[in-house]
Amino acid sequence: MSDFHKTLKQLGQAAKAEQAAAAEKAAQAKRQAEESFDFAQAVGSVTPLKNRNQYSHPRDTSPIRKRPQSEDADEGGGFYVGDAFGQDVPATFSKNGRGEHDIRRLQARHWPIVASVDLHGHTREEAQQILNQFVRYVQNRGVCGEIVHGSGLGSHGFTPVLKTVVRRWLMAHPEVLAYAEPHKNNDGAVRVLFKQKKRRDGED
Repeated sequence: MSDFHKTLKQLGQAAKAEQAAAAEKAAQAKRQAEESFDFAQAVGSVTPLKNRNQYSHPRDTSPIRKRPQSEDADEGGGFYVGDAFGQDVPATFSKNGRGEHDIRRLQARHWPIVASVDLHGHTREEAQQILNQFVRYVQNRGVCGEIVHGSGLGSHGFTPVLKTVVRRWLMAHPEVLAYAEPHKNNDGAVRVLFKQKKRRDGED
């Protein structure tokens, strides 16, 4: 009889040990489930962003070249304007004799905007270098681009710097035919009409 009780006791202890092991395993699984993070579930449905075809200027770590003092163009083909200029720049500009016609077409998006560039955060020197590259980029793809230069409300004395530089630059550039603000209440950007690039034989 004693052997029976001994065996029964051993079975009871084994059962308790199995129950304890099962409880520990379940608790561990619960902890792991609580600690894990389902990113897809947390984010939910995602809608891909549309391709804005925005021109991204590659960062150049080399020193910025000093602007020529007596010329508008340097030996590298860049186009610059001087530092001395007034603060009054027009909201629209055209120099090909078709004035209002081209300006209305720009505001109506008659020509596809093949690229846009945002100049916020750039110095005047950097902005002019970026614009030189932007002209070539747009002309290789079409005739119209959009430049965001800001309204200048955050500038010292609320005097626009990039806005004035960009528009004066566009007015003087030989490849620019016209520019216009996209909307009457948006003076922080301009749509620009460039001359159509003449394609050489063999070019796509």
